[in-house]
Amino acid sequence: MIGEIEHVVLCRSKDRYCGHPRQGGIHYFGGGELVVIHNHAPCSYRAENDVWHGRAGYHGRACCLLQRSMDDGVTWPEENNVVIFDETSPLEERRARLFAENPQRDQIDMSRPESIFIFRESYCGERLPEGMRDIVLFCLRSPDKGRTWERTGTIIEPPPGRENPILMGHPPVRMPDGSFLAAITIDNPTAVTVYGSDDDGLSWEYLAEVVRDTTGQGRTTYGTLIQLPDGEIQCYWLGIDSMHNAMCMSYSHDGGYSWSGGKPIVRWGHSPWGHASGPKPDSHVPMKHYRSPWPVLMRDGRIVVLFGRRRPPSGIGCLVSEDNGRTWGPECVIRSDGSSPDLGYPVAVELDDGRLFTAYYITQEDGNKFGGTRFIAGSFFKVI
Repeated sequence: MIGEIEHVVLCRSKDRYCGHPRQGGIHYFGGGELVVIHNHAPCSYRAENDVWHGRAGYHGRACCLLQRSMDDGVTWPEENNVVIFDETSPLEERRARLFAENPQRDQIDMSRPESIFIFRESYCGERLPEGMRDIVLFCLRSPDKGRTWERTGTIIEPPPGRENPILMGHPPVRMPDGSFLAAITIDNPTAVTVYGSDDDGLSWEYLAEVVRDTTGQGRTTYGTLIQLPDGEIQCYWLGIDSMHNAMCMSYSHDGGYSWSGGKPIVRWGHSPWGHASGPKPDSHVPMKHYRSPWPVLMRDGRIVVLFGRRRPPSGIGCLVSEDNGRTWGPECVIRSDGSSPDLGYPVAVELDDGRLFTAYYITQEDGNKFGGTRFIAGSFFKVI
């Protein structure tokens, strides 16, 4: 169960689309200092493609914006904002940054609590060097809690015969030897995979496949990793029109090289959403129950998985496990007042006082078309 739920607004403007914080991430440094990263773009909310996703939609006019709170997420002063990457900067400027020849890369100790990663995508044009795709995934590092970022990052390449690596923002897992593991979705066929770095993120290489869709009709995606105290690595992922149309978990006992089969962590017949407030579903418009699972391993050993629910009543929910992910309680509703299914992508951390803070994007009717303004909100809650 969860309780003591409070909501705040991080970033909202009726002429902006603020979305998808899971494509940026969240980091808590203790002592009240917290950062959330999201996509921030101008938006008129007049035509339907104003609220589309992807390069043809708002992502193509967005910057990657870091916000910082010094009071555990209560306030988010604009003077603390940092633009990490701007997709609207000139194409040649972005190419020069991503494909610099013989770049001078700083040695950054990524094990320090002040050091953070971000993985981003950028559209880099139709005339890239042979073998490179138009949209590239890259990794940037910061040594100072996101205040400054390295100029040149690391391009993440797919393994031979595969394509389109995508990472959705969950921080890499640091292994006992100081190396890092990250979950990355790749295509052809779609699968959740694991990449590793043993040089503090200067390079990333494909290690293993966690799970793929075997039906040929769906996707397995939104992979995220956590590591338990006994060394077990867990990967949380989502099947979309796949073998399991649900949030699932796989685990590894050999450092990420082999993985168990996926098992759904949700149970039909235990849903609280039918009694939740908010608009009810239109039976003629099918929507997915789940989006973008984000696991948090709490200090007391419990695991909480946040998710977005896009089927009305739309909102943000979570699941709790008290036995290392072997069994899960019923879904809990954090909020169910989304005015559109365009919401979710939650990120979350445990604060010093034991509360959880989650940030996500959501819509509220406010006069803008297509369900209202997309904005970044946050919720505080306790796991009881």
